[in-house]
Amino acid sequence: MLSSLGAAYRKWRGLAVVDPKTGRLLAARGETVPLDKFDGRSDDSLRPRLVTTGSGAPRLLSFAYLDGPDGTEQLVVAAGTLRLPAERGNRTTFVTGPGGRVIAASGDQADTPGVRELAAGDAGSVRRDGDRYFAVGRADVPGGDRVQRLGLSVATTVPVPSGTAVGSDRLLGPLAAVVLLVLGLLVVWWLVRRVQRPLRGLDMEAARLVRGSLDRPVNVTGRGETARIGRTLEALRRQLLGERPEPAAAKPVRGGLRVTALCCAALITAWAVALPVLNLADGRSPVPAQTAQDQRYRTEAASERVRRTLGEGIADLSSVARLGAEGGIRTGNVMDTLLPKHPEWSALYLVDGDGEILLRSGVAKGGVDRKAALGGAKDAKDAKDAKDAKDAKGRKDAKDARSTRNAEGPAPAVVQLNHGGKVPVSAAVVPFGEGGRRLVGEFQPAAFNGLLSRPGIGRSWLVDAHNRVIGSNQGFIAFSAQPGNQARTLTAAAPVKGTAPVDGLGWRVVTQKPLSWMPLASYETQRRAILVGLLAFTAALLCLGWLQLTVIRPLRAVDRSAAALAAGDRTSVIYPRHHDEVGSIARSLELIRQRLADADRHSAAIDRPLSTVAQGN
Repeated sequence: MLSSLGAAYRKWRGLAVVDPKTGRLLAARGETVPLDKFDGRSDDSLRPRLVTTGSGAPRLLSFAYLDGPDGTEQLVVAAGTLRLPAERGNRTTFVTGPGGRVIAASGDQADTPGVRELAAGDAGSVRRDGDRYFAVGRADVPGGDRVQRLGLSVATTVPVPSGTAVGSDRLLGPLAAVVLLVLGLLVVWWLVRRVQRPLRGLDMEAARLVRGSLDRPVNVTGRGETARIGRTLEALRRQLLGERPEPAAAKPVRGGLRVTALCCAALITAWAVALPVLNLADGRSPVPAQTAQDQRYRTEAASERVRRTLGEGIADLSSVARLGAEGGIRTGNVMDTLLPKHPEWSALYLVDGDGEILLRSGVAKGGVDRKAALGGAKDAKDAKDAKDAKDAKGRKDAKDARSTRNAEGPAPAVVQLNHGGKVPVSAAVVPFGEGGRRLVGEFQPAAFNGLLSRPGIGRSWLVDAHNRVIGSNQGFIAFSAQPGNQARTLTAAAPVKGTAPVDGLGWRVVTQKPLSWMPLASYETQRRAILVGLLAFTAALLCLGWLQLTVIRPLRAVDRSAAALAAGDRTSVIYPRHHDEVGSIARSLELIRQRLADADRHSAAIDRPLSTVAQGN
């Protein structure tokens, strides 16, 4: 049994079966497992842990119970190593334990003492080792439902080339602030000249008329509404002197307060728009080589995660198939027990040489012709045999190769069961005994989507050999065309390969990351410029709205009321809206209205007796 498990899971360096009560070794395979680290059957003692061998090499111990031949429980102990993907491009990755000791490393600087000390210490943005500088990043390895928290940390170091500096314009911020300050002062001066001074002048003239000082004409200042109100006050002054109201021709308002407010808001808006536009040129700077290399690393890491998931599926099925083919287990029971423990699988089933399903566990996705897809693998094997025989031109070597392949049966493989439809379906297929039977494990359609989601990777897709999308870290349409290269976007691709069962798929992981998403100095400046521009534009809109509500609209209402009063309307009461210059003008106009109304009533009272005397005569 250990030989079968060791052949399926080659990542284990050593396997051992012990009696959990006495700790006595019953069977072993591979290198010696450090059983002295096992101290009983408690839950804590059976959790995965990191230990060291006699030579100081780190090993990861995992434990599992199995039923012995006599009904007693036995304990399987597996010892494995921490394997890191090969690093390139001066990047070095370290795995450190709880005490900060480096237990695994990969990269050109893996054996450099100074770099190892940087990885074991507290990570910072940039650290120094002698006359060299390194960018150091660290992240703890989290636990989960199926992963024990071991207190591990991953640290990555990248050398910073000499002379590296942030490529940003330090004068842009102060210069933009100075321009905004000048524009703000210009707007204030313009509003004082075109709005405040004319309003205060109108307020003083209206108050003079209320006091009864009618000896000199009203001084008309400003433009638009203020000028028209000034002319109306002059007409009211004449009426207070006893002149008859004359209908004044309505003159169009030119250069009113609305135009003034819009011009002021346009100045601030122009600054808010010009600031991001001037920074667009910085976005054309070339992407640093390290940034492009990091994107390739993330893409290759995603491809490696997909390959490992496929490889783990092959290994799990191979272990069940090896034991089941030898008659050591009941295949149906094991399939029912194994499926809930593997959330990445949707169904397990056993098929014959023609693709007919013999045993099944789980629910398989509909709309897929599994018999044709799995039977096609056998046809492909027969076609390869015929090609080998043809290439060998009937030599005895071809006959020997064919007979050897038939004796061994089909090799484990990952098969894409459909190339169209609503849901992409793929499966791991391993031989099961003789007669061409195979054990098939279908992967969940969403099993690969989580593998493509990692911080900083951008948009990622898993595409098949026909460049059709079968997975993504975002929403996607199954079997849609692969997204093309876009402008101002960093694109990377990595094939899913590394083992024989996976190499024939032709799958690739494609990632795209817009340059504007990257923490480059030029784009950081551009994003900040856009933010400041939006804030300035919002402030301009708020100020424009405040002027409209508190000054422009009440002043236009006063203008209409004053024009109606000058035309002879003595009945409409003029109400002030605010306690400011506009409200003060409205109150003065109301007092003038009352005085004119009294004068009209007095004049009517005098005219009535005169008309009576005239009738008597």
